[in-house]
Amino acid sequence: MMNKPQVAIAKCQKIHDYLSVRKAVKESLDLIGGLDSLVSPGDRVLVKPNLIAPYHYTTGATTSPHVIRALCELAKEAGARKVSIAEGSGVGSKTEEVFAVTGLKEISARIGVDLINLKKTKTVYLGIPNGKVFRRLKIPEVFMEADVVVNAPVMKTHDVFPATLGLKNMKGALQEKDKKRFHKWGLAQSIVDLNKLVLPQITVLDGTIGMEGMGPTHGTPVNLGVIISSFDTVAADSVAAAVMGIDPLEIEYVKLASEQGLGCADLSRIEVVGLRIEEVKRPFKRLKLDFASYREKGIEIYEKGACSGCRNTMEAVIAYYMESKGRLGLLKGYTLIFGQNVKIPDEHEGKLVNIGLCTKKFREKGEYVPGCPPHPHDLVAFFEERSRILK
Repeated sequence: MMNKPQVAIAKCQKIHDYLSVRKAVKESLDLIGGLDSLVSPGDRVLVKPNLIAPYHYTTGATTSPHVIRALCELAKEAGARKVSIAEGSGVGSKTEEVFAVTGLKEISARIGVDLINLKKTKTVYLGIPNGKVFRRLKIPEVFMEADVVVNAPVMKTHDVFPATLGLKNMKGALQEKDKKRFHKWGLAQSIVDLNKLVLPQITVLDGTIGMEGMGPTHGTPVNLGVIISSFDTVAADSVAAAVMGIDPLEIEYVKLASEQGLGCADLSRIEVVGLRIEEVKRPFKRLKLDFASYREKGIEIYEKGACSGCRNTMEAVIAYYMESKGRLGLLKGYTLIFGQNVKIPDEHEGKLVNIGLCTKKFREKGEYVPGCPPHPHDLVAFFEERSRILK
């Protein structure tokens, strides 16, 4: 019988104090054997944080520089001869600016580690023999050259999935063209295919300050004060989701990764060491809309059998990108349908818009926005463009 994967939970008492954060990071690592059980003298270590955009860590959008510094210093103490911090920020953001705003430019100089912009570094094509969406992907060479990859994401809700965690964080290794293709061809499975190439040796989830609501960048910070570590990224994501009050199997990429052998998502088969989930559990707020209520506002929405990807996307577009910004009028006069089992209603008043891959079969009967799921920004751009045409 195989040993259960271990996931460690440690508490950080002072989330803005480096020594306190370092203590919690080291405690979580020591509970599963220590970073020195993974890093050998002379190794090259790559730390991959979540630096999606130029936001200070106190917003909950980016990995705390205290966590990143602690991981770099602990790797050096374990004997690493070279430690690098590598990231490619989100589409539309400049990685160098993110390095500066998050304080990593100053930290890297102080402790003597490299900063690598994954958007500009050399890449190579690698084949994925068991890939389901992608058969090959362009991957930064530094991932192939590293002896150990340390994944350091933030615990956040997301506008496409219930949460963005360790597996999703590896998307930062992609070039921008592929980041866009992931949405077009099936985001969840694409994330799993990517991890078949770049699955990190260890994942250290930064839960010092997380984000709830409209994540991954526009939500509300959650001062949770936890660090979650595991050599099994799927298990780490599953425990982190449970701490956030989310069923791990509701997160499609976690479910698929478990089914395809990348790790364990069954909480009953995971050994949690250190603190128990119940001791630190704090349900994160998520967007949940009653689509039927929007008919009174001139917007018809029909959904049946939608995955969390399309539903989260639609909730984010309507609640945040449209309603909270006073732009709900862009959707008036439309009938929106999405979901794998949805049907075009016999009677509808608005212009028909079919959203997502599952409604492609109806594209001749109205307009069609592709994607699995479509990116929220693409949906907003679609309705903005239609508004300009009407004017």
